Amino acid sequence: MASSLDVCEPRTMANSLFRYEVEDPSGKVMMGTMAAPDEATVESRLTGQGYRVVRIIPPPQAADRPSMATPQPRQASKRASPADQALFFRQLASLIRSGSTPYSALQELAPRTNHPTLREAAIEMSANAHNGIAISDAMERYPGLFAPHVVATVRAGETGGFLEIALDEIALESEQELAFYKGMWLPKVLVLQQVLALAIAQPLFPTLFPNNEPLRYLSLVLLRNIPIAVASVLLARWLWDRMRAPDLLARRDRWTLAMPVFGDLSRQRSLAAFIRMLRRLYAAGLMPIMAWAGAANVVPNSVLRARLTDARGMMEHGVPLHEAFRNTGLFADEAEQLIATGMASGEIVEMLDRVAEYYQRNVERALESSRFWMYRLAFALFLITAGAVVIIMFKTYFDAVFNFTKDWV
Repeated sequence: MASSLDVCEPRTMANSLFRYEVEDPSGKVMMGTMAAPDEATVESRLTGQGYRVVRIIPPPQAADRPSMATPQPRQASKRASPADQALFFRQLASLIRSGSTPYSALQELAPRTNHPTLREAAIEMSANAHNGIAISDAMERYPGLFAPHVVATVRAGETGGFLEIALDEIALESEQELAFYKGMWLPKVLVLQQVLALAIAQPLFPTLFPNNEPLRYLSLVLLRNIPIAVASVLLARWLWDRMRAPDLLARRDRWTLAMPVFGDLSRQRSLAAFIRMLRRLYAAGLMPIMAWAGAANVVPNSVLRARLTDARGMMEHGVPLHEAFRNTGLFADEAEQLIATGMASGEIVEMLDRVAEYYQRNVERALESSRFWMYRLAFALFLITAGAVVIIMFKTYFDAVFNFTKDWV
């Protein structure tokens, strides 16, 4: 059975993307892509890695290739939910792991994808794979659909030859997001219920509207209060969606890091993603600078991503890997010590495994804490709105009683 071995090296203007099919020493057939100036270079590199070349497919000629001139980013008309993305990437990873090429896997999956924008992106990714172009390039054209770190994760998988693992990582992240918000429907319903109760109760008693006319009450509720309540809910929903827009990513990530509990979760998830990808790229044989650059791009938080990207400049000036870790100021002392020991002993991959386990435990701890505080905040908001309803009802009721007995004195 064939398996995928996508090795998309950094491309330059002189390189083209070749597809190839090889056999490893055990006779297993593997397929993938490689950026190189010519077929001889591809064959030389593969032979040097111990593979027997079966065939090399050159990139199509410019006349046969679909026009890729000045590709314009496309804003997704409808953002895919975490459930849609988890299902899509989990299936794509399974198909590639079974031996399908990215092209055949996307050809199989695209027609069955229900989400319209995700299906459109899958078709374009399939066309890219068919023409020897990285599928991450097609994903990059949908910034409203695929976050930058998701595109970078796929690109790193293409670069290191573990595309199916990278796709599983993306699916797992979407599934964790679903689990994080699981059960939040209850406090949402309670808060909406109290907002509606406030709209109905506010004009109920005669002190606010002395004539006590039923038609006037209904008009105030239906024509004034409920429209205001609905507009407030829609405004809150719009602000939430607006903060998730790509152009506000950096601002949102800064605010997230500043939050006491949720900032720690964002930080731990980002560092765990960086360490896992650095370990995989390092084990795939990339140079430390290239491995660091590829791993930095998969960090979900854009603020931390920028700090890790800046550290690459230190490595370009000769700073060793463990010093780059220390200079970022992001990692725990235990992690820095393990990396330094790995550099000295030559067991850097093993030490990166230990660091990845450390940060994964931190992610699990921060996730539980964040879920606890999220529920507390949601129910606190429910209590505030419920209290507002009770206060208004009691105030207006007793004002009516006092106004009724005022003339007795």
